[in-house]
Amino acid sequence: MTSLDRTTGAGPFEARLLAWLTVITALVSIIAALILAMTGHSDVAVAVAAVGGTVSMAGGIQVIVQIRK
Repeated sequence: MTSLDRTTGAGPFEARLLAWLTVITALVSIIAALILAMTGHSDVAVAVAAVGGTVSMAGGIQVIVQIRK
């Protein structure tokens, strides 16, 4: 008897792309915040870190819905 589960191990392209964009955004925001903090722009560094963290948190949330008939 064959299985009714047709899910694959790999996610769709868009899900993988979203994961990579989230990682890249986090890395860029960390690097930018460090550079800004080291050059004396600590107030801007805090803003960049906050925006990067928010984007990373929003991009990290994934919802998968499976509909069974």
